[in-house]
Amino acid sequence: MFFITGRGRSGTWLLQSILDTHPEICVAPEALFIIHLYQKYSHKKVWTEKQKAVFIDDLFSEKKLIDWWQLSPESVGALLEQHPPETDFSELCKAVYHDYASRNDKADARLLGDKNPEYSIYIRRLARLYPDAKFIHLIRDPRANILSYQNVDFDVNDVAALSYRWKKYNEGVLDIQQILPDRILVIHYENLLTDTQATLEEMCAFLGVEFLPELLEFYKDAKNIFPWNHKITEAIDPKKAYAWQGKISEKDEACIFKIAGDVASRFDYTTSVSPHLNLKNRLGLLIGQLTFFLEKLLFKLPLRIRSAILRIYRKRTKVL
Repeated sequence: MFFITGRGRSGTWLLQSILDTHPEICVAPEALFIIHLYQKYSHKKVWTEKQKAVFIDDLFSEKKLIDWWQLSPESVGALLEQHPPETDFSELCKAVYHDYASRNDKADARLLGDKNPEYSIYIRRLARLYPDAKFIHLIRDPRANILSYQNVDFDVNDVAALSYRWKKYNEGVLDIQQILPDRILVIHYENLLTDTQATLEEMCAFLGVEFLPELLEFYKDAKNIFPWNHKITEAIDPKKAYAWQGKISEKDEACIFKIAGDVASRFDYTTSVSPHLNLKNRLGLLIGQLTFFLEKLLFKLPLRIRSAILRIYRKRTKVL
């Protein structure tokens, strides 16, 4: 197993599309089922047939498994029947990835991947579930990331709020990398666009597979195309790495680096603007803190309540 993490709008869809082109790799589109089910099932070691049936019912409360993964309760159920009663939660989840791989002509894939920005704040938990798993974390300049978020209908729109959320999604990665140096690779989105082949060669070496030139032609067979990720159908344009320059106000840049500058500097993103906040920014910062708190709280709620909230949110934002 390996995971692609990073704040949304940082190129995770792009990287998922590229790596999924590799014949030895299958990367599923994002779905929250591991963390979604973690609280209820992570410590379970013995499963009756009835408990497996309940697990499948809970699993498919994540509707992306149907809409994006094209799986069915029947196919997953048949796969889980092959597992003995004494099975870890992590192994049952892995079986779901196997089902997705087999349905996408990747039954023999050596690496099963999951691209999910939300998992950026749960890397420690995933690392415990999968002791051999590796993580590729994409980092993007906060100025570019925040401008990108202001062009979509999901998440918040306030600069200060987005700055705080960028910070929280990225601040723990370097610390975890110190603990798990061989399991976490940090990739700059800008390098992926401007030095694509060398960056992909580094990732392939990290994952233990051979770099193949066809990875550069990922856009010819892109999957799961939506209004917010349609660029995965195009060849990489290096100019887009710094297309944000000249489009952000000095006031907004000052706000971003006042809130997220300490983390940004650790990833070598700097500014010549003097960081500061105005009254509007301070209110936006409170919004960012509140939304991140609620996001973390969401995964502590009972599963059925959380599922209902996710369905409402996705319907309103047209994410699903």
